[in-house]
Amino acid sequence: MSKFVPFRLDRAAAVNLSDQLADGLRTAILSGYYRKGDVLPTIVELAKALGTSVQVPRAAIATLATENLVNPRRGVGCVVVGRRQTVWKGRVLGVVPEDREGAYHTTTLFGAMRRVLAASGYLFEVVTLGRRPAGSLDCGPLDLALRRNLDFAFPLFCPLSALRHIERAGIPFATKEGDSGVETPAPLIGDISTFLAQCRKHGADRILVAGLGSKRAFDDLCRRFSGAGLSVEPALVRCSHGPGFLENIERRGMEIMLERFARPREMWPQLVFWADDFLAVGGLLGLFERGVSIPGDVFAATVANKGFVPVYPRSLSRFEFDPEATGRAAAAEILRRLAGEPPRAIPEVVQYVVGDTFPS
Repeated sequence: MSKFVPFRLDRAAAVNLSDQLADGLRTAILSGYYRKGDVLPTIVELAKALGTSVQVPRAAIATLATENLVNPRRGVGCVVVGRRQTVWKGRVLGVVPEDREGAYHTTTLFGAMRRVLAASGYLFEVVTLGRRPAGSLDCGPLDLALRRNLDFAFPLFCPLSALRHIERAGIPFATKEGDSGVETPAPLIGDISTFLAQCRKHGADRILVAGLGSKRAFDDLCRRFSGAGLSVEPALVRCSHGPGFLENIERRGMEIMLERFARPREMWPQLVFWADDFLAVGGLLGLFERGVSIPGDVFAATVANKGFVPVYPRSLSRFEFDPEATGRAAAAEILRRLAGEPPRAIPEVVQYVVGDTFPS
């Protein structure tokens, strides 16, 4: 007797039903739910179980046959070829909004997770959440993924609405520390004692902070600096997601510096802090255009990813995030929870690097 189909179809999704069925069956085969030699439910059984016409499973089976995943045999049924031999213990789903999908931090973190989980026998897949024309998040692909045989979810940079969908599906999930639902979180920069010691040593108490995203998160970051005794001048950038998003961030970073350092020298801040590495790229160009020397005229520090630090003739002082190490930590915590261990926080691995733009 054939195994039951481990998912349902979503008639509200933009993806047509035959493609949804092909995707679901493909995942079930590659994940080991259906193994080599298994016989899939018949076209009539699939149509009845999923509440569709027979044309839907017929088209889905034809798609899988062209991919050499199944072999429809007269008198036998649709036999799983099992092109991929690995039998997975289970499946872990990564979830990320499309505007964060291709970012260096995301791809590096997910890549590290995939390697650790695969070594322990778990298949790691990623679902990307698009946006509707009005701008709201489209959770249709997530709901479809949550209907399949799934053991754990790891939402990254997802708003609370996406987390609620995972909760309602009853799938256990974990997030990075500090990334539990704020759409564009402020950098969780960790220990700032070394940075503050540099500020005190060089008498840099007037700081221009350029940030991106949520005003509440940005204000929290500024309050952290002002609470340590620094006089903070905030510059929050708003950029809508879409084509040219990163280019627009760099351009706004440049424009802020061009405008700010066009004022008399006695009005300049003593330190510029970029809370985003793409803002830093544009900001460095703006300072160069104004003839501002770093660290001769102004000190500078930024947030950056390890392995993707903005290029500058001097080593940038920076709060350096390590997405590779964070991904390994996230995968290790997921494996702990799958083994029945109590939950622990997943830390964002970050350290302050003393560069030449803010000398020690």
